[in-house]
Amino acid sequence: MNDKKMLLIQAAIKLFGERDYHNTSIQDIVSLAGVSKGSFYLHFHSKEELIISIFKHYFHSYFEQLHQASQDQALTTKELLVQAITLQCKLVMENKDFLNMQVKGMLFTQNEAIQQFCFEQNLAGLAWFQTKIVELYGPAVEAHAIDLSAMLNGMLKEYFFYYICYHHPLDIEQLSVYLVERLDDLAQGILSKKQGPLLEASYIFQQPAALTEDASLHTFMEQVKQAVRDHVTDPQASQSMLLALQALDAEFAKDHPNDVIIQGMYTYLQSLSEPYPPLCDTIESVAGKLCKG
Repeated sequence: MNDKKMLLIQAAIKLFGERDYHNTSIQDIVSLAGVSKGSFYLHFHSKEELIISIFKHYFHSYFEQLHQASQDQALTTKELLVQAITLQCKLVMENKDFLNMQVKGMLFTQNEAIQQFCFEQNLAGLAWFQTKIVELYGPAVEAHAIDLSAMLNGMLKEYFFYYICYHHPLDIEQLSVYLVERLDDLAQGILSKKQGPLLEASYIFQQPAALTEDASLHTFMEQVKQAVRDHVTDPQASQSMLLALQALDAEFAKDHPNDVIIQGMYTYLQSLSEPYPPLCDTIESVAGKLCKG
């Protein structure tokens, strides 16, 4: 991201937090950023496009850091889960202007583009935690992985509520470890009770036939990841495919994605999917759209 675009984003976050979205003009933003209106329209068509870019900037930053942490071979799966929660906490608790912007801008929730983007980020996070929970607790917990992801996410949001609304001090590192320890308790409790899951992937992750041409890259990406989990029985092949999809995700998050890398990852996914006929169709119908996107 170039310097002027970043200056505009930072100025908008500050002003939206101080005045709210509707009481901030484009002129206010460019004046604080120290750039011309022409520079604004070079990067954004409207104030709405700017607010969407702000959300994308923060969430893409989170997933990029999460991807980098996932490449650290020294981290155990449990340590990686702690790191993922720590990154979420820092996104919320260490970005005061971004937080104020969201609190002041509750009407953002009525914006369909922001609703869709946040929905997709939620799915991406849910799928990531689902995968790591199965890695940590084994196949016996696989049917309950989405339930456990939802409970972990719910606990985290509740602590954010007390931090934001009651200004209760929280130590990020301590909270992250504490929540993963509670996840241990929940997983062991579920396994000992022998009860069935409440949430099922088929209801949360749409099937390929339900996707439309307007669906975003993140929705397509999550569909392919779910198809890998559903059809690939070889753990090594599954891991290779998920790593390739992570690489694609990181490339799409860049301002100027490299078409050669995208096509290379797509071809690699096609070759890996050949032993799994149901997955081949998904790769063709869904990953093909990724490359076009």
